[in-house]
Amino acid sequence: MSILEWAAHFKNIRCLLLCDPESPPPEEAIGWIVKKHRWRQVGIGENLADLHPRFKDHPFVPLPYPSRSVEGIVKGLAEVHPLWLMESVTLALCYSAPLLCFEREVFDALVPFLTWVLRTADVPEAEAIRHLRISGYVPIDFFPQVKESFLALKEGGETLEKLIERRREETERDGRKRFWRLKERPEAPPFVGYLDLLPLLAKERKRIGGFLEEETVGLLLSITAALHFWPPPWGRPEGEGG
Repeated sequence: MSILEWAAHFKNIRCLLLCDPESPPPEEAIGWIVKKHRWRQVGIGENLADLHPRFKDHPFVPLPYPSRSVEGIVKGLAEVHPLWLMESVTLALCYSAPLLCFEREVFDALVPFLTWVLRTADVPEAEAIRHLRISGYVPIDFFPQVKESFLALKEGGETLEKLIERRREETERDGRKRFWRLKERPEAPPFVGYLDLLPLLAKERKRIGGFLEEETVGLLLSITAALHFWPPPWGRPEGEGG
């Protein structure tokens, strides 16, 4: 794809829908997304776009990879994690968008990439939408670290290990500050988590080494958020908790 095609979607994607192709979102979920995103786009991975006819129409947008190198990394890592999962996480980072899922099993699939998770309950619909919007600033605010992370990934060694640990600590501090409105409940289901692909990419450097000369790989090195909307917000009065 051209850089102009990537740029056309970069600032217009509100979130990226994450779902397991073996368990597509229910019609209620799709209808709720359409209703709440009349003016903004909702991204969907190219390999998930055929799951539902609605995914080809607004607000849904099948997102292309920004480069062949990024696509090559995803396909290489699909030998370790499911393709649908790797593609969605990667595209969310490439387009600086948060991930949105409705099923606990889908959120749990993100565990290998999570650096921090906030558990809470009874989030009113209006607050859930507010925090979806707030989460959209996470990858943007972490984007200035991309160049440093890209150079460290190419170099490897102790510098990379220290950077991974520093990013883990920074995500927890940022998450607690950014989502301060939400009361943490350790026994509740997860509501939001921070995703960092750098530890996985560092572990798989030999597998992806041939792609590390391409700067667009740096798009994978920001940090983004994933939100788990449960109980589902559709079908309940506006502003009412689950």
